[in-house]
Amino acid sequence: MPVLGMNRRNALIARFNPREAIKRVNQKYETKERLAEAGVPVPPTLALIGDESQLATFDFAILPDAFAVKPNRGRRGEGVILVDGRVEGGWRQLNGEVLTPAMLTQHVRRIMAGELSLEGSQSDAALFEPLIRTHPDFARLVPYGLPDIRIICLGDVPLMAMTRLPTVESRGRANLHQGAVGAAIDFVDGRIFRSVLAQEQVFDHPSTGVELIGATIPLWRETVEAARRCSKALGLGYVGVDLVIDAERGVQVLECNAYPGLEIQNVNAAGLGGRIDRVLRHRRAQERARQWADHRHRFVGVRPLHDLGAELANAAGQVRARLAEVFAGAAIPT
Repeated sequence: MPVLGMNRRNALIARFNPREAIKRVNQKYETKERLAEAGVPVPPTLALIGDESQLATFDFAILPDAFAVKPNRGRRGEGVILVDGRVEGGWRQLNGEVLTPAMLTQHVRRIMAGELSLEGSQSDAALFEPLIRTHPDFARLVPYGLPDIRIICLGDVPLMAMTRLPTVESRGRANLHQGAVGAAIDFVDGRIFRSVLAQEQVFDHPSTGVELIGATIPLWRETVEAARRCSKALGLGYVGVDLVIDAERGVQVLECNAYPGLEIQNVNAAGLGGRIDRVLRHRRAQERARQWADHRHRFVGVRPLHDLGAELANAAGQVRARLAEVFAGAAIPT
């Protein structure tokens, strides 16, 4: 099946992703608001701090014991701090280090200055959300960290899916380039059918020894449905949707990417190009069928000419017969 290359991917983005939609999706808070309005499940927002006056008046004590703080316009997970409990002097991070109020304040200032945000950002805001607790069926696969799911969609059609599983080597991060496992997911039943570590196929998780092939993603139907609804909500025709499965809240959309990467093809050992071609052919067929239906609808109630001609000939014959009766014996021109 044809592989989707970078040039064609960029052409797809130029064709299906308007610039304004791309700009909006780069902002996590605004994206969450639009998704929530469309009924897509997203993590709640605890706070959004975007300037010094808000920071000066914000009381960190109102935060729950476990939370995440991230740049609103973050890139590749940079600047994300995960806290899973309170300790003396502050909070305990997932990596075991203590985060003091002074350290958190300084981190928020760095985010607001744009230091941890997308290239070109002159300022940003710090977004606080509840900490995601991995669904137990998912958590058993990994040593620690948060596994996520990436689904590529063309409109509301899901094209390809994978899960990224943290390892000890990746330090709990679901990042393939840092040592996480990429596992391909079958859309039919949500089962993993292939898994890859650093371009090499593996069958068990390298850190836990758990067998990956055949493992089922929990809440799979709900996951796919959430991904399908993101395109319309955000105005993106081609989108990569990143989701997680929370132990309490279930499926949560974390982020949508207007420039999804291509490594999902290596994980699936399949190309996106052919799948995209099939969707586009189906769309063209639907459009032709719609146009033909519209064309036929315009002539509903209009009699075909051959039917009308037959009726006229029949009517003329009746008129001649009637005239023959009236003028008995007179010749009626034919």
